Amino acid sequence: MKKLSLAFFILCAFISATAQLKQSLVSFGQPDSIYSAVLKENRPLWIYSPPDDTSYFVKPAYPVVYVLDGDFHFSSLQSMILQLSTINGNTALPRMIIVGIPNTGRNRTRDLTPTRDSVYAGSGGGEAFTEFIGKELIPYIDKKYATAPYRTLIGHSLGGLMVVNTLLHHRELFNGYIAIDPSLFWNKGQILQQATRQLQQPFKNKSLYLAVAHTMKPGLDTVQLRKDTSQGSVHTSAILTLTDLLRKFPGNQLKWSYKYYEDDDHNSIPFVGEYDGLRFLFPHYRFPTYLYTDNSCPADSLKTLITTHFNTLSKDMGYRVRPYETTLNEFGYANLQRKNFNKSKMFFQLNIDYYPESFNTYDGMGDYYLEMKDTARANIFWKKALSIRFTKEIKDKMEMVNNTPSR
Repeated sequence: MKKLSLAFFILCAFISATAQLKQSLVSFGQPDSIYSAVLKENRPLWIYSPPDDTSYFVKPAYPVVYVLDGDFHFSSLQSMILQLSTINGNTALPRMIIVGIPNTGRNRTRDLTPTRDSVYAGSGGGEAFTEFIGKELIPYIDKKYATAPYRTLIGHSLGGLMVVNTLLHHRELFNGYIAIDPSLFWNKGQILQQATRQLQQPFKNKSLYLAVAHTMKPGLDTVQLRKDTSQGSVHTSAILTLTDLLRKFPGNQLKWSYKYYEDDDHNSIPFVGEYDGLRFLFPHYRFPTYLYTDNSCPADSLKTLITTHFNTLSKDMGYRVRPYETTLNEFGYANLQRKNFNKSKMFFQLNIDYYPESFNTYDGMGDYYLEMKDTARANIFWKKALSIRFTKEIKDKMEMVNNTPSR
C-alpha cells in the first residue's frame, strides 16, 4: 500500500509591534527571497507549500495566497488554512501555497500607500510595490512553486488599502481580494475619489471581501458616524463609503461582501477577517468526505457527487480543479480493505481519469484486480504503471504474483 490620529495609531502600532517581536520565520514555513530591480532591494519572503510525496504521486498545483504584512499574519494564516484544508480530512478550503511578504526596515508606509501624503515622509510608493508584485514576485513564485492559476491578496489596515487599490487599478493580478479594516481615509480618501470611475469597469471572476472593525465612538449610528470628525469615525466612514459605491454598480460582475465586526477592534479583527474572507472566496469547496466510506452511499451515486462537485469548483475558480490524487488513492485502498469492492474500484478508476499521467493510479487498479484474483487484468495495469515510471516495487510484485500458482 502507498504512503498516505487613527492614522498615526495605525502607523505607530506596527512600528511598536515590530520592535517588540523577534522577526523570525515560524518553523512550519520556509524562508525565501527575491531581489527587486523595481524597488532596488532584496525582499525576504515567508513561504508555506503543502508537503507532497512526489515519489508516488503527481505534484499538485495549488492556489496561492499572498499576504501583506507577512511578518504579522503568516503564522496564523498558515495554521488556519492547514486546519480548514487538511486536518481531520477537512475540505472547507483548498490546500494553498502562502506567500508572506514581510516589511523591510521602516518601509511599510512607503510600500503600502498608493499616493503620497506630505504629512508622512516617504509615503506613496504603493504603485512601485504593486509593480514589484506583478512583474517580479508573482512570476518568481509561479516558476519556483507548483501554483494553480488562482491568486488571493490579503491585507490589513494600510495593507487593506493596498488590496483595494490593487483591485481598482490592477485587478488582473488576483482573483480574490480580502481587505481587512482597510485605511481608505488615507490622503483625504483619494482612493474613494477614484473608485467611482474604476468600479464602472468589468470585474468578471473577481471577488472582494471587506472586514470592518469597530473603531467609532460608542453610541453613534451610521448617520451620526458619517458626520463625526473623530479619526475612528473617519476611518469607518471611509469603508462604508466604499460599500455605498460598490452597491451603485451591480452590473460590473464583481462578487463582493462585507461584514461589520461589532466585537472586534482594528487590532483584533485580522484573524476573524481572514477566516470569513477565505470562506467567502471558496463557498463551495467543502465535500462530505464521510460518504467516502459510508455504505449507504452507492459507488455510482458517490462518483456522480464527486465529479459534479469538482466540475462546479472548476467553473467557479476558472481552471480545472481535481480531487487530490492522494485522497482518491487513500480511499481506494481503505474501501478495498473493508471489502467495499465497487466503491474501491470507483476510487481507483476516478484516479486514473483525473491523473492519467500518474504511474500510481494504474498500480492501484492493479492491486484492486489482484484482490479480485484477476491476475491477468492486474498485470495489464501494472505494465501500464511501469511504462510511465519504472519502480522495483511494482516489478517485484509482478514477478511474485506471476510465479505464484493461481489461488
